[in-house]
Amino acid sequence: MIFKILFALAVVLPHGTSAQEYIKAPGGNINLFYGPIPIAKNTAEQKISAVSDTIPFFEDFYYAPNSPYPSANHWTDSSVYVNTGFAIAPPSIGVATFDGLNKKGYPYNIAAPPTISASADTLTSKPINLYTNPLNTYTYSPVDSVGISFLFQMEGFGENPSDKDSLVLDLYKPKQKTWNRVWSKRGNNTIPLNDTMFKKVFVRISDTAYFHDGFRFRLRNKATGAGSADHWHVDYIRLKTNIYKTDTTYDDATFGYMPRPILKNYSEMPFNQFIPAEMGTTFSNFIRNNNVGVVKNCNYEYSIYSSNMTLLHSYGTGLSNSGNVNPFVTRGWDSVLTHKSPPLNYTLSAMTDSTFFIIKHALNKTDQFRHNDTIVQKLVFNNFYAYDDGSAESVYYHNTFGAKDAIKYTLNVTDTLRALDIFFDPFYDGNLIKNSFFRMYVWSDGGSGPGPVIRKDSAMKPVYLDHGYNKLPRYFFTTPMTLGPGTYYIGMQQVTSQSLCVGYDRNIDRRTKHYYDVGFGWTQSSIKGSLMIHPVFGEPNRALVGIDEQTTVKRKEGFINVYPNPANDKLFITAEELNNKDEYTLELYSMLGGKLVEVNIENTTTEISLNDYSSGIYFVTLKQNNTPVANKKFIISR
Repeated sequence: MIFKILFALAVVLPHGTSAQEYIKAPGGNINLFYGPIPIAKNTAEQKISAVSDTIPFFEDFYYAPNSPYPSANHWTDSSVYVNTGFAIAPPSIGVATFDGLNKKGYPYNIAAPPTISASADTLTSKPINLYTNPLNTYTYSPVDSVGISFLFQMEGFGENPSDKDSLVLDLYKPKQKTWNRVWSKRGNNTIPLNDTMFKKVFVRISDTAYFHDGFRFRLRNKATGAGSADHWHVDYIRLKTNIYKTDTTYDDATFGYMPRPILKNYSEMPFNQFIPAEMGTTFSNFIRNNNVGVVKNCNYEYSIYSSNMTLLHSYGTGLSNSGNVNPFVTRGWDSVLTHKSPPLNYTLSAMTDSTFFIIKHALNKTDQFRHNDTIVQKLVFNNFYAYDDGSAESVYYHNTFGAKDAIKYTLNVTDTLRALDIFFDPFYDGNLIKNSFFRMYVWSDGGSGPGPVIRKDSAMKPVYLDHGYNKLPRYFFTTPMTLGPGTYYIGMQQVTSQSLCVGYDRNIDRRTKHYYDVGFGWTQSSIKGSLMIHPVFGEPNRALVGIDEQTTVKRKEGFINVYPNPANDKLFITAEELNNKDEYTLELYSMLGGKLVEVNIENTTTEISLNDYSSGIYFVTLKQNNTPVANKKFIISR
């Protein structure tokens, strides 16, 4: 692996000086960080003792919007990262990404030299019965043309594997209890340009030693262990009879990416700043037909629900919005206007702190795979602005002492700026970055970029959380700052010669809101994406959701912590410093916003059984006298 710069921008300025901005692969994965909290056991021994899987076997990681881990229905380990953001033009929503990070999102070996590749991620199937069919009436043999196929892409929005890195497929012989490598692919040292195509792998299973109960297969990669690098993205894994190398057709029309946010300007924003003008007028969808040479008729619809799953608005229901979708290989994404950019003739209302809305997108059609025809978005209104989607495919940096970054935000009403949430990559050069400094800034609007400075705060060091799923550290201004309605530029300056790397979302392009200055004036960013700097607002009498995540999370008269995270069969919630004169309850919600459990708090630690719930993302809400005062996100992973 070669740690290379993925993108470098040089702008010629006076006196022959170059101003530069860069992005590169991150050292860790913010979507998997959860620190030293004990991990729920997910051992291969537990899974192997379960009932064997059968063929046909199919996996497309459609559950990626809800869980970053492989489903225990098919897999016995969870080191690969299931996601919707790293692949370019994926065949369907969700891929499994192989890199140099473990299941916690940390490097396998932070000290690994960049020129050395070693074993990294592994994705192992549950035992599969290749001896008889599910009805036990037919015995499989090589004449059944049993084979395994999958699609893969190198790099995507990640980092290109070098010629020392590889992706490998192994098959397991149950009687001999041995693994055998049957296919491998090396990376290369040349960055592929505009290579957005997934390539197909096909392996025929003809050795009779595989045709027993207990057969397994696994994909694994070799990479540097020093960070999120050497990326391979895998999708559409199939194991079935009567499969051939020439089979290139997938009878499937589905979503490739998550739709873009329904807000016009932001991914998230403070609830009290929302006005009807903040609503977008259309969605942006990415729908593809994976058939080769076959036009497919599809009906697209969406529905918007409140947090208690009350239907607020719908579009395209009743098969009234059908259209012919051309094959992706010839025409690209679905170009039917009412599918690609459906109108959004609705305005959200009744906003309060921690309000959220659910948006379901669905395709109605007849094809081989129906499970990936619905995807769900969640729009949360808390107390901060965000352009990004919460996932950092890259990190953004400058190599100049004193470099500044400013992000444009517009306030609709007077509010109090209190903090910035910033994701600094914790792994590049380790302690050297921890001993570096930065300052938070606020600039007025200069018309075509930042204007005069209106706040220059004290220098502080980056911090790194030891807990929390998908959490950004929060840095508080020395004193809160009241800002009236209008446009402001909010950001930071690195007060060090060591580059400070900030998380960068490659999927939502808000570069026109981002300006930087390395000593020669402000320049608009030219790198597609969004910088993960979130300004936090709130009046003194309004609870700041997520306040002070650097230590204990306190809200009003108490705080909560959930563990383990990810959880398996039980979840423990601690709630302390509660006023014994008030009534407190805990509520458990699914990703779709449905309430699953409500319990009264009688002790500082509450235990909730998770045996009835599947793997995925869930939420816990603490209520004080029936008013929400704290929220926590956690994962069930089995």
